[in-house]
Amino acid sequence: MPALPSPCIGLALAGGGPLGITYEIGALLALEEALDGISFHNLPIYVGVSAGAVVASALANGFTPAKLCQVLVLNQSTAFPVNPEHFFRIAWRRFAHGLPTLPGLLLKAAWQSFQNPRDISLPGALVSQLLSAVPPGLWDNERINHFLTNLYRSRGRTNDFRKLKRRLFVVAMNLDTGEITRFGAPGQDHVPISKAVQASTAVPGLFPPVAIDGRYYVDGGVKKTVHASTALVAGAELLICINPIVSFNPRLVDPQQQKSLTSLVDGGLPAVMAQATRIVIHSRMKAGLARYANQYPDQDILLFEPSPRDADMFFARIFSFAQRVRVCEHAYQTTRTDLRDRQAVLKPLLARHGITLRTDILAERDRRFNSHLVIPPEVNRLAELQHPVTNELSDALDRLESWLVERQDRSPATGNAK
Repeated sequence: MPALPSPCIGLALAGGGPLGITYEIGALLALEEALDGISFHNLPIYVGVSAGAVVASALANGFTPAKLCQVLVLNQSTAFPVNPEHFFRIAWRRFAHGLPTLPGLLLKAAWQSFQNPRDISLPGALVSQLLSAVPPGLWDNERINHFLTNLYRSRGRTNDFRKLKRRLFVVAMNLDTGEITRFGAPGQDHVPISKAVQASTAVPGLFPPVAIDGRYYVDGGVKKTVHASTALVAGAELLICINPIVSFNPRLVDPQQQKSLTSLVDGGLPAVMAQATRIVIHSRMKAGLARYANQYPDQDILLFEPSPRDADMFFARIFSFAQRVRVCEHAYQTTRTDLRDRQAVLKPLLARHGITLRTDILAERDRRFNSHLVIPPEVNRLAELQHPVTNELSDALDRLESWLVERQDRSPATGNAK
């Protein structure tokens, strides 16, 4: 495991579906350009939960926020084209597997209702029996594993926790025990990174649990929101957290905008369920961060997230790909505003860790997330090299070149003077 530098800066990313991935990339673009002294693709510690595991694993593999934006937001990468099927393909095989059991389940439901007509009605018995034929997940999440496996095959990347130059923890929950597993930690680092991310993104009901070493895992956000303690225990002196999902408070909205808003009840079941889920997730995270402030008084935690008055983020569809560019820009501007508003507090805190807040960049009001996307040539070059044989050959040539240069430097100077 690589040694930790000083200051040791960690990054913890929470979940939020494709919307969360896009939001986190936009926030990272804003932070990367405004925080001088930090490179988000070269941090010592990364923690990823659910959608945050996708972003964290890519950063730990050397993808810059700009490169992630090119691949996942703008979809401009010919090597790694992104389409919704990578994340949302209906699990037809699982549904088909349950079809042959339907006649037997219908007969069983009818028999239950006939035997106990006072205890269970026929509709109730039918619902109870038919639910057992429904697969454990609506979508097939094997595509996520496949996409990330290809992404990390390129030269300079790896799908092996043990070969990373940085510490990466991908958090998932054991479905049967409720215990948290931190893939990437000692004893859990033999699992392929892509498989660990597949498990961490397995939202119950939407994706089936993922089998690893005979155990079944689901979304790590079921138990905790951001798992900041994982990075703090690992030694992060400054931990930057990004949480894309917050509850919405209509009373905080600007009165001029409030006229266009209706009660959340009028939004029907989706709005009510979204608000209830977000309240649980966000309040749990706030309580955890407050507790960590007391448990780790010598370590600093910075949280970046949408405002509770942010109607755009609340009403955006979490599992939509169509809004990627708009959400990325929104996250970028939200984070820049947050940095400006908190600069009096942030400047001395960041300075303790050798980081300077670029107020000159924050003052540029017309700046956009894609205005200054800079992708180092070596990052683009590495991303295009995917074949393992050519990758090994290129690595061997690089080692040979380094050896020749070193040998030349050590050789005594010779001349032809007579």
